[in-house]
Amino acid sequence: MSEALAVLLLTAFISFVGSIQPGPVNLAVVQATLSRSFKTGIWVAISGTLPEIICTIIALKSQNLLTKNQKVFEILELASIPFFLLIGIYSFYYVSKSSIELKVTTQSKEIYSGFIKGILNPQLLPFWVVVLVYLQSFFSLQSFSSQLSFVVGAALGAFLILLIFAWLAYRFQIRLLSLFEKYSLDKAIGLFFVAMSVFQTFRIFL
Repeated sequence: MSEALAVLLLTAFISFVGSIQPGPVNLAVVQATLSRSFKTGIWVAISGTLPEIICTIIALKSQNLLTKNQKVFEILELASIPFFLLIGIYSFYYVSKSSIELKVTTQSKEIYSGFIKGILNPQLLPFWVVVLVYLQSFFSLQSFSSQLSFVVGAALGAFLILLIFAWLAYRFQIRLLSLFEKYSLDKAIGLFFVAMSVFQTFRIFL
């Protein structure tokens, strides 16, 4: 398997899993779908994916600094262990208190809401910087194709889960929330990131 394809698949998977937990963008997609239409929900999903592209590009731009300063790279590698662990623990014990408000707003405002809520997420950029450092443990990420795969993979994973949110909202309406509660997806997400933290620990110290 080529590096570009491996980076694409792994980044898309991480992005997909990391975006499952109900948050502002996910709820914006559900709200737009319920209050307007499935098509509007898709447009909100697209706008909500754009911040992923912006943050992954910024993360890649920081790659030169990491390459030139090995000490910074090593510190970030170590920082990825508690970072993934904290995300995992938070996801495992987190109980969403957010609710979906079916407010009547203009369609254009609803579409832009996905981008606004995504770009204002303070965890997004640090998340992708840490993921980039994590991927650099296995891949060089020096070629344009690998870097493009990183950006496309992040956007693809985020868009796919938002698309699923839109479809579930359209297909099952309000039962969407009970579906997530029934299968405890928050705990599954938490275990995934804890596993990443453990794996990174073994890779660095053993």
